[in-house]
Amino acid sequence: MIFRKLGRSIAFKSISGIVFLLVLFTGMISRVGYRGFADEIFRQYTDEAFRIADAAAKDVDADLMEDFVSSRGATADYQKAWDALDKLCNATDMTFIYVIQPDRTDYGHITFVFSTVNWNSVYTPYELGYVRPTTNDEYRLRYRELYEGKADRALMILESEQFAASTHHITAMVPLKGTDHQTKAILCVQRQLDILSAIRRDYIRKIILVLILSVAVVIVGQGMLLHFVLLQPIRKISDEATRFARENVASCQKLTSVIRNEDEIGLLAGSIDRMEEQIESYVSNLTRVTAEKERISTELNVARQIQADMLPSVFPAFPDRHDFDIYAIMRPAKEVGGDFYDFFLIDDQHLCLVMADVSGKGVPAALFMVIAKTLIKTRAQMGASPSEILYYVNNQLCEGNKAELFVTVWLAIIDLSTGEGIAANAGHEHPVICRKNGSYELVVYRHSPAVATLEDLRFREHTFRLERGDKLFVYTDGVPEATDDKETLYGTERMLSSLNSSPGSTPEQLLNDVLQDVDAFEGNTTQFDDITMLSFYYFGSEDRNMSELTVEAKLDNLQQVISFVDEHLEEMGCPMKTQLQIDVAVEEAYVNVASYAYSPGTGPVTLKVEKSASEIRITFLDSGVPFNPLEKEDPDVSLPASERQIGGLGIFMVKKSMDNVQYAYLDGKNILTLTKKIL
Repeated sequence: MIFRKLGRSIAFKSISGIVFLLVLFTGMISRVGYRGFADEIFRQYTDEAFRIADAAAKDVDADLMEDFVSSRGATADYQKAWDALDKLCNATDMTFIYVIQPDRTDYGHITFVFSTVNWNSVYTPYELGYVRPTTNDEYRLRYRELYEGKADRALMILESEQFAASTHHITAMVPLKGTDHQTKAILCVQRQLDILSAIRRDYIRKIILVLILSVAVVIVGQGMLLHFVLLQPIRKISDEATRFARENVASCQKLTSVIRNEDEIGLLAGSIDRMEEQIESYVSNLTRVTAEKERISTELNVARQIQADMLPSVFPAFPDRHDFDIYAIMRPAKEVGGDFYDFFLIDDQHLCLVMADVSGKGVPAALFMVIAKTLIKTRAQMGASPSEILYYVNNQLCEGNKAELFVTVWLAIIDLSTGEGIAANAGHEHPVICRKNGSYELVVYRHSPAVATLEDLRFREHTFRLERGDKLFVYTDGVPEATDDKETLYGTERMLSSLNSSPGSTPEQLLNDVLQDVDAFEGNTTQFDDITMLSFYYFGSEDRNMSELTVEAKLDNLQQVISFVDEHLEEMGCPMKTQLQIDVAVEEAYVNVASYAYSPGTGPVTLKVEKSASEIRITFLDSGVPFNPLEKEDPDVSLPASERQIGGLGIFMVKKSMDNVQYAYLDGKNILTLTKKIL
């Protein structure tokens, strides 16, 4: 209990912290000092070894090295040199001074020429001509460098835990060169490290003693200082804070009247006094601020709903039109956003598509978006080309645009009877097109500047043509610029891959698939920008070469259906063989609808026959259970009939006999299209 209470004391914590910091600081300084001291001592230690090596080298004539070896040391010059080395070794208290000649093939062995040992050493000198293996690869490398002239001296340190401390030493090596400047041998001076280790240990003991004395002085001095300067005032402040938290009433006696410090403690006491005076007003203001925040949140939610209601959101948007299908979504990053889309019929044959993105986010962008959308739609419905519409809207938005907002716009007007379109791109993302039976691809061309950047801008127009079955996809930069937790962009390549992964989907399914793919890519990352997308499928309009028949989906009406198709085939002069193939395919398709689409009841089925000079297209439409016959696996016709799985042969025959078979499920209808060329 005593130690627990002591551990909660600020005096104990403060002194402990200071002591800890003192120990840490002293340890760091000591470590740095020790390293510097040890390095300097070691440097002096090695420098002295090299000085002795240089002095010893002067006593050995390198040109006589071969004579020394061949005479086995029986010359006066050899004895004179040996005496000089031995005298120098003992005078300088070195462990070894020796001269060696390494085997220059691989430096794997060394031959001793001179070897002198200190009289006080326990080591025994090597005899002239003694050969032993090189100690290790590092020694071998040093020998090679000295002989090849890559170094004029070398130092080896043996200080490993594998050996006793008494054997730790350094070896200073210098080359002995003859008058031809070639290395004849290597002179080595070995010096034990035990003296150096003793100096280091003595230094560490002194540091520890100083540290202990410093800690004792700090504990006593800091304890007294903390008590009078810090702890007593803080205890008074703590007691007053506890009282105020309990009573919620400001004290009559101010802390500054009893705590007269002119330091941070005095400032803290004054802050507590002011806090007690202001806390009551803070509490009352909190209710008002909370209510205001709730009001703003409610208004932003209403604004978001109003913004959503301004965009077309009822789908199918044109239930009576069968020549196209369209779907769009907008998901703002904040309560309200700056993206918007729009689509509307200018007349019965012309559809206007709009995809836009206002710079910035939040309420300012949302207000600018409302104005821009209204101006675009109003001007488009008056009748004008995309460039004329954007020219008018640009000048209107430039007036009074002190916030310097702008909007990127992709605007297209499509003639639904021909598929011809005109588009203007004001700094917006490249549109994406998918040709019939093809894949989604970017349509890249030069853009005009964004709307509301400069008055009287002229916007470029781009013409295009949609064939039946073609698809358009437009979007804002919130799609390709979506990022994951590594700040990697989603990019147009991933977007195209997602689009092409759902070739047979409806516009709604297509956009939802892309949105799910973006969400999966972002993971837990917060959505940074508004995400807006629009998908447009073009089916083409009916013409005089199209006929239609609607019957009740019963087997009894099969003959009427066959007769309806044959009538058109005969008008086209269709060969009998081709007519029989088409009749079999039509019969199989109709029987499937009559048997399964409305089971157990019945319903209508519509046949549309579209003719051209060399091709007939037969389309079955029913509102029955969704069923894609093309998903059924083809039977293995190589097997005997008794071994084949039941089912699938009929649709297999249809696919084999027709040039093209397509299926789609749109607006609650199964749509099966059979195409055959008439040769």
